[in-house]
Amino acid sequence: MAQVKNYGLIGVGASLQLGKQGPKLKGNADAGLVQIVGEDNATLSRLQGANASSATDFVTKAQLDAQGSATDGFSLTLGNIDATGDGDWHITPNQGDYASNSTVTRQGAVTSLSNTEKVSDAIDKLNETALNIYNNTYVRDVDYTTDVSSGGAPLTATLNISTTGNPNRYTIAWGDGTTTTATTDSTPTHTYSNNALSPFDVTVTAFHNTGAGEGSSASLQKNNFITLYTANPVAGFGFFAASSGGGAISQVDDGTALYFENQTTNIGSASATYRIEWGDGSSNASVAADTDSGGTQGSRLAHTFTTSTETDQLRTVKLTLLTHSTADPSTVPNNTSAVVKVYDTHTPSVSLDDNSGINEAATSGHVVTFSNTTEAGVGTFADFGIQYRYVWGDGTTNTVNAGSGAAGDTGGSISHTFALTNGQQTAGTAVDFTGNLEVISSHTGSPFKSSNFTVHVEPDIRAAITGTTTTPTLRSSNDNIRTLYKGTDLSGTNRAVVTVDNTTQNANAYVYNWGDSSSNDNVTEAGSPAGSVSGANITHDYSGATAGSYTLTLTATGQPDLTVQSDSVQTVFALEDVPAAPTSLSGKSLSLSTSSQDTSKLAHGATDATGGGISAGQSLNTTTARRYDSTTGISTNNITSAWRSDSGTLSAIIDGSADGAKAFSTSTGETGTFTSLVITAEGDAYDQISSTTYPKNYYQVFSGRVTKDISGLAKGVHSFALSHSTTGATNNVYVVKDNVDSTPTISLSGASLAEETAGSKRYVSGIPYYNSGSPQVKLQNATVSNLVGEAFLDSTSIFYIASGTNAESTSGSAVQQEFRTYAQIDGSSTMLNSGVPIAQTGVGSGYALGDVVVDITNSSVTTVEAIKFRAVNVNGTGSYSSETSQKIQVWTASPTFDEENIAVSDSLGAGFDDDGKRVTGFGASADTPSFNSSTNNYTGNVFTGATTVAGTSEAVVRWNTLQHFDTNLSSGYLPVGPDLNTGRSGAQYFTFAFRRTTMANFVIRLSGTVSGVFIAAPGTGIDSASSLNGWIDASTTYGGAGTPGANTGSGGNGSNGCAFTSGDRIFDGTSYSNQTFTMTLGDQNATDSTGNNILVRIKLEDGDSLTALSIE
Repeated sequence: MAQVKNYGLIGVGASLQLGKQGPKLKGNADAGLVQIVGEDNATLSRLQGANASSATDFVTKAQLDAQGSATDGFSLTLGNIDATGDGDWHITPNQGDYASNSTVTRQGAVTSLSNTEKVSDAIDKLNETALNIYNNTYVRDVDYTTDVSSGGAPLTATLNISTTGNPNRYTIAWGDGTTTTATTDSTPTHTYSNNALSPFDVTVTAFHNTGAGEGSSASLQKNNFITLYTANPVAGFGFFAASSGGGAISQVDDGTALYFENQTTNIGSASATYRIEWGDGSSNASVAADTDSGGTQGSRLAHTFTTSTETDQLRTVKLTLLTHSTADPSTVPNNTSAVVKVYDTHTPSVSLDDNSGINEAATSGHVVTFSNTTEAGVGTFADFGIQYRYVWGDGTTNTVNAGSGAAGDTGGSISHTFALTNGQQTAGTAVDFTGNLEVISSHTGSPFKSSNFTVHVEPDIRAAITGTTTTPTLRSSNDNIRTLYKGTDLSGTNRAVVTVDNTTQNANAYVYNWGDSSSNDNVTEAGSPAGSVSGANITHDYSGATAGSYTLTLTATGQPDLTVQSDSVQTVFALEDVPAAPTSLSGKSLSLSTSSQDTSKLAHGATDATGGGISAGQSLNTTTARRYDSTTGISTNNITSAWRSDSGTLSAIIDGSADGAKAFSTSTGETGTFTSLVITAEGDAYDQISSTTYPKNYYQVFSGRVTKDISGLAKGVHSFALSHSTTGATNNVYVVKDNVDSTPTISLSGASLAEETAGSKRYVSGIPYYNSGSPQVKLQNATVSNLVGEAFLDSTSIFYIASGTNAESTSGSAVQQEFRTYAQIDGSSTMLNSGVPIAQTGVGSGYALGDVVVDITNSSVTTVEAIKFRAVNVNGTGSYSSETSQKIQVWTASPTFDEENIAVSDSLGAGFDDDGKRVTGFGASADTPSFNSSTNNYTGNVFTGATTVAGTSEAVVRWNTLQHFDTNLSSGYLPVGPDLNTGRSGAQYFTFAFRRTTMANFVIRLSGTVSGVFIAAPGTGIDSASSLNGWIDASTTYGGAGTPGANTGSGGNGSNGCAFTSGDRIFDGTSYSNQTFTMTLGDQNATDSTGNNILVRIKLEDGDSLTALSIE
């Protein structure tokens, strides 16, 4: 049946169905949902309707499709970010509407976004900002402050710019038409000079010069930021003498008008008012307009300061700028002040304490005190520059600053000395001096003068004398011309008389009081007697007085003008005792000035021409006793300034007798040479000794010495002295003339060395050597020449012992370098007397010395040498003698080639680690002597150093060298050795044994040259295998196998060779240096030899030697 769907409204529960089978409109109150569903409750897939026409209509798909096709990023805007709807997507705290709010939270990197911003533009700005942040060129915002916001022109303002981000440039529009572009300075400065556009809006743009687009710059403008006024006015004025013209002044006479000129700056066309305060109690002046009198554009304003009677006044005038129409209000009002000095007239006055007096010498004239009685209205010098001037009437003035409080100031006093000139004083002329007191100021009537005053001054009586000794030129240099001396001098002159010259002024009577208890001398000018001014000098003799000071007092009297006067003067004379005479000759000390030649003493028995002035053994190295042998002239020291040379006779005394003399007189300069007497100076003690001690012509002194040519003296002791016939003599000095003038000579002709002390000797290869125990030898039968003349050398080192020439290529000294004393070399016929050498020892003929002991050295040496000797005397050290014919053998050093200990390596073989030993028992002089195979040579035939070598073919270790040695040591050597020459001209041998087990091969190390080396291993198969009496040859190579030996019948391998290889052969006559050679026993071993011995025999012919030998 066909389905019929008729729609109508059916309401069931929460659903409203359109028709019986139509769609349903379902409501769900819990969910706040309305659905249109089909009959099956499924949501309808499509709902149709008309396009919406109002804001509350549903829109159709067509409308939505149309809107979507026309909307993209270039069309959509951002809209409001919040409900406030203010349109800002960014807020900068403390700016704009938020100027006082620093806590707003709507911030961001882009500050230009708003609700009208297109989405695409916003994304572009965000992109550019992100790039600037990445490149460190981002600038978010800018702010700034100023150090001044207002002021008068010119006004300099400095901005302090702060930013968020990294700007590096700033552009500032200052608001006055000027711009600072792209500066790097964040504190830019600008000066405003024109206020026409004031106040000024300032805009600052901060940016990074490498940034671009959004986020690379920020700008901020502040309106009315700077306010500029006209230039600041400064109040100022000046006073002038007339209504126009002229220069400014600051002073005026009392009652005279001054003209005020307003000099205030920066008024221009502005309106201004002023007030003038005159400072004199009169009414202030007001200036209502700048063009009025007293304004900057008006005329000068006249003013007369109120007057005072004879009083100078200071008036402080003050100008105040009250108003200014265009100036910075903070600068108005301002004011300035100036002081005007008003000068008045004055009537100075002065009073005197005395107007008449004497031209006193003590005060250099007549002193008058003046009192300043001028009225008190005189202004001070500090304020007005006013001064008092005292005009004294004598050609001088004194100026006093008023108000200073100095002498002569107002109400004070001042003194002045009125003096006569020298001519007026001397002539006795009185003088009147007329003067006054003046006030000096800047008043046009200055100076103001007092009435005149008069001072009368009369001449002074001035006593004056000059007293001197009558012999002033003969005084000592530290005495003055008033010094006197008691007694007469060498010329008989009384040196205690004075002469006095009177030069008194204006007197006519005089009294001389000499101060020595003698009578006064009274003198007047009448007749010009001695002692008057017009007469001669007066004299006085003090010789009767005791030594001391005496005061002469002269009293002068007279009436030169109005007043009877008197005056006195004194002078002091010093009376001295004559100084004691200088030291005479007996008080002088004579010494020898000619240098000593040595450190000698007088020999016993020396020739003496003085009668025993010095004794044997006395030093001849003092200032009073010396030895000479070749000095041409011998001199004493110069005796200086000895008294007396005005009389008497001076002599040079040699060996008690005069050898030159000079008789003195009162003449001076009596010098010269008189045989052995030399007078070098003579004269007055004033000149010769001291001008401060001695006055002239009291004493004469001399200086001199003794000089003698040595050729004029015989050998022996001589005395020198100086003697004066009245004043005595000096001490004696002694000269020893010596006849020995050469160094001593040692003669060894007939002399010999002998052993004194053997000590403990060292024996090497049968040869004795001095070694230890303090061995000594002695020199016998030597002589010495010229050892002692008239003097002997004061020394303990008289005889020298020295090393001579080394022999056998040795070095080092065999003896100690020593010295011997006189006693140690004294002979059987002694050369000493009580220890003092006897004169002329060894002179004329040699002196036979006693035995001289020589100490053998204890130093570490190996040497053989002769020794030599020399002696020393007062003339020096003689040459060494020829060397002794005998040589001394000394071996104190440790041996480096020890024949009793041949080094054998401890690591060689086994069983033993001891060294090799030289052995004996091979009497035959043969390369390969026979031996007893059963003998342990290492223990049974050991060689010692004392073993007899003479007459054998044993080689010798001499000075650490094993050598062929054939020298006869039994004569010419100490210690005396063996005769190693006789029967020893052939080959010589050195045989040693060493012991080891488990050893078939060993190494010989040697340095030197040999003629053969042979090896034996007693008790082994080599004994019979060898065709050389059991020896095998190191110069032949080992046969390669088996037992070495040419005797094949006895088991030999056919060769006596034992050199391990051909390179190990030791050849006759070849020189080796520290070379090694391996020897072999073949199939034999030291384990099987007798005592485990190995024998090594070395052959040395003339010229062969070894310096090193060892087994390894």
